[in-house]
Amino acid sequence: MISISKAEGSYKVKALHPFKIFGIQIMATEKFYKLSDDHTCWYRLDSGKKASHNKQIKLNKWLKDHQKFIEKK
Repeated sequence: MISISKAEGSYKVKALHPFKIFGIQIMATEKFYKLSDDHTCWYRLDSGKKASHNKQIKLNKWLKDHQKFIEKK
């Protein structure tokens, strides 16, 4: 994860997804996610697709860990 922000009442996350072969990172892509208005699901900003279950778990954990710092801003 790179950054998380709260805008217009919803959370947005910028995540870096590395691609590794034999433990060596060959490239990385940035993906942007947005938490739904009812705070139940994460969606990709570029395609509007729902994030995978494993990705949603990671995003929710990251949000939980950093939410107190975001709310102070």
